Amino acid sequence: MNYWQFRRQLYQHALKQWLESLTQVSTGIVALFPMALYALLLLPLLALGVLADKDSQGESFFYTLWGYLLLAYCWIAMQKEALQAADYALYDRSLPVPVWQRGATELGLLLYAANVFVIGPAAVLLAMVYGHFTELVSGELRVSVTQLYPVCGLLVLTLYYCQSAKGKVKPWLSLGLVPLIAMPWAAWLHAPWLCLLGLAMAILVERTVRLPAPSFAGLPQGFWRLFLQQDIIHTKPTLLRAVVVLLVLVIGATFVRQIDISAKAPASLLLAFVLGVVAATKLLELQSVRRHYHYYLHSLPISPRDCTVQALGYCLVYCLPGLLLIVKFGLLSLSQWGFFLLTYAATQAGILLRPGYYLIFPLVAALMYLGSVYLVNR
Repeated sequence: MNYWQFRRQLYQHALKQWLESLTQVSTGIVALFPMALYALLLLPLLALGVLADKDSQGESFFYTLWGYLLLAYCWIAMQKEALQAADYALYDRSLPVPVWQRGATELGLLLYAANVFVIGPAAVLLAMVYGHFTELVSGELRVSVTQLYPVCGLLVLTLYYCQSAKGKVKPWLSLGLVPLIAMPWAAWLHAPWLCLLGLAMAILVERTVRLPAPSFAGLPQGFWRLFLQQDIIHTKPTLLRAVVVLLVLVIGATFVRQIDISAKAPASLLLAFVLGVVAATKLLELQSVRRHYHYYLHSLPISPRDCTVQALGYCLVYCLPGLLLIVKFGLLSLSQWGFFLLTYAATQAGILLRPGYYLIFPLVAALMYLGSVYLVNR
């Protein structure tokens, strides 16, 4: 077995364990999207039609690029330990492997893990170069550059974020603050190069200004401290939930803005239902923490009812950034916000009363809501 086969075997073993643990800790999302991890691989292929076209509308290019790069970054970030062979790091470092071979193997594993996120743009770029080979040879460089720069920029940015996901620099500005701040002006972006230039400048800034490391000092006491420590230590469920919410919002914003006005209300109701269930299933993680510390919690002078109330309160505060994002995207009307809150409350009631069948509760609540709306509008 050579070094490449050894590292690939470690990666596949760690990835299998990661998928099993992800299924356990993120039961709510997996139950709502049973084929989500497989369907995620299809989204980059669908997005390439927009991202590789120089004539794409600025707003569509903006949202599609944001979702594509965010998904690529998080896809690699959640596999970081598997790619770095973290469980076998000491043994791996002791192997007499040349530096160039180790670097080439890590690059190959990164491309192997990135999958269609890199292969897709690279294949499109090669096809476009082949299609514009005459212009390249004849010297019409400006025409070729105009045609090729969107997919070239996408490929370079994807490679950067995939590599960055393995490091310590977080894209808090380029994939976080800048897209959120630029959303009101997305319709004014008349060309893809403005989006690419803005991301490049944001990357330079975030590599210069580093975020402070999280600290346990000053955390609240009691159950909230326990819950918050678990979220800080075990970041993958939180990262997965944040990715799902952002992707639903980004895709929903693109979809809702481009469909007929008569179909916007049903589409927004579907988004409200999905977001309500995803937000409420945070309670499943908190219930898992309570079961893990069952004996310790029973030794404290606090009743199970008070513990449940504190878990519900923590879940609500935890979801506040997501609620602010939903408000920022402006996809829900007042009645649809009511439907979102109904779905959220029904899902949490199901988790507390019948954890194994909790999805029945929001589905029944949604049917009752739609039935009452139909009777009122008759």
